[in-house]
Amino acid sequence: MSQIPPADHSSKDAAPAVAVPPFEVQFETFWVNNRRPIYGFIAAVLLFIVGREGWQYFAAQREQGVEQDFAAAVGNDAKLAAFAAGHAGHPLAGAAYLTLADAKYTAADYAAAADLYTKAQTNLSNDALLGRAKLGAAMSKLAGSDRAGGEAALKAISADATLFKSVRAEATYHLAALAAEAGQTAEVTRLTDEISKIDAGGVWAQRGLVLRATSGEKKAEAVPAVSFTPGK
Repeated sequence: MSQIPPADHSSKDAAPAVAVPPFEVQFETFWVNNRRPIYGFIAAVLLFIVGREGWQYFAAQREQGVEQDFAAAVGNDAKLAAFAAGHAGHPLAGAAYLTLADAKYTAADYAAAADLYTKAQTNLSNDALLGRAKLGAAMSKLAGSDRAGGEAALKAISADATLFKSVRAEATYHLAALAAEAGQTAEVTRLTDEISKIDAGGVWAQRGLVLRATSGEKKAEAVPAVSFTPGK
């Protein structure tokens, strides 16, 4: 007796095939649905680029103007003072204050020099100039009426590892010179050793050795015979 073959249900159970539209159709549909936000994004990017370039151009022009104003003021203390006051926070304002401070120190107006060196520090970002301004302020106090403040400032510079070695070594040398003038031989030895630790190959280490060799011949003086030179 022949058996009836089982019914084939595969055609009934299988999910109907889904027709996938071509890529071109998908892209066109996506574009139609999203073109406005895409245009908005592109416009925002373009505005950012144009704004950035415009700001950079404006900043460059402004910087050029500041540099020209500084160059025009050099050589005239009144103009330099006005420039510095009008460009607070700019490194060239610091340079202006530093120039004015050097002139006051050279003229032995130590109180004014100390004030100007301090103002220079708040505007300078260059490490070398900043160190010189700190040293200038300390030496102005020392040469003026604030000897204790000058010594304290020199000690702070000597211990400040963020400053240039040459600046720290010079500050330490001036402290050693003070000790030599006071007849403190042991302190001279300690400080000149410290100079060698800070900057063994520097000029201040060499001067320290000379000071150390002749310290016994020094006599105490009211004003220390230091060799600070403004502008260097």
